[in-house]
Amino acid sequence: MNPKKHNLLYSVNTWLSYNISIRYYGGAHYIWCSPVFSIKNHPASHATPPPTSCPSDIYHNLSEEVRRRDSHSAKIKENRSGLITGAQIQHGKGIITDVELDEIKEIIAAADYSDFRPLLYLIPFAGVSHLLKEVPVSDRAHPLSQEYIIEELPTELFDTIELEKG
Repeated sequence: MNPKKHNLLYSVNTWLSYNISIRYYGGAHYIWCSPVFSIKNHPASHATPPPTSCPSDIYHNLSEEVRRRDSHSAKIKENRSGLITGAQIQHGKGIITDVELDEIKEIIAAADYSDFRPLLYLIPFAGVSHLLKEVPVSDRAHPLSQEYIIEELPTELFDTIELEKG
């Protein structure tokens, strides 16, 4: 499947991640994304993303872990760690100050389960094609899955939604 044939890219991030990016990074978001939301509408013969990189699976699994307040949630722990790493990178670039770095770390440490609820990012392909970086094969969840990184996705280039439980 050629990504240029897709109209949308999908990414799942936490509410906390979204709001830290808005408040501290000028609305620039670091994301991994895929042109495939769910494998349900794809033939078994097509290469589709495994659960760890499929936006639908990520969204629903994280939503359930947040709802049930799973203190062993690997995804929430990974998100906390990633947010701290991201803040350190932004600090190194001079985007945030020492005080803001400390504040972000404090916010992450104090965050409640509900702050890690998932948001689905809907990203029109045409508006971001120039920002896409293909994930190296060695870093993909499956060698044939289509996975991309956008290092600084402006807020105005995508929409977010929260899916209803069901």
